[in-house]
Amino acid sequence: MAETRLSFPSPFHLRPVSLPYTMTLYDVLGVSQDASETEIRQQYQELARQYHPDKSGVEGAKEKFLQVTEAWHVLGDTQKRREYDDQLKREKLYQEFPVSEELFLEDLEQDKEGGVYLHTCRCGGHYTLAAQDARSSTEKEVVVACDNCSLSILVLLNCDENT
Repeated sequence: MAETRLSFPSPFHLRPVSLPYTMTLYDVLGVSQDASETEIRQQYQELARQYHPDKSGVEGAKEKFLQVTEAWHVLGDTQKRREYDDQLKREKLYQEFPVSEELFLEDLEQDKEGGVYLHTCRCGGHYTLAAQDARSSTEKEVVVACDNCSLSILVLLNCDENT
């Protein structure tokens, strides 16, 4: 009886696995994320006319019309758009960094002598955020890496909606 050997491809022949692309509401309307409210409204109106189920004979027009309407419902409202943009930003951070926790700045231990905020990682290492960086940041959140492993935390700096 002949011995069967399994053959595995060389790792140099493997292609990188790409994550499936998820359409954003901006993609549905065909506008950029920095499009003005006027540009978004004009694009919505054009697509709504194009895909309106009573006027379009295109297959799948009703579904496309519903997607376009949903996109307009969110992106046409300033507050909902801001919340949606924050959600997109957070999702992007989670894809780029292995974020293990979300914490408020107040949840971190403050070392006033050293001028830093600290938090202990589950590996025993530390997340360190300079107090000056926390105070001067214009962002609502910042990603802080562990000094010992590849994990990161998302520190929510400013939760006041009016700033």
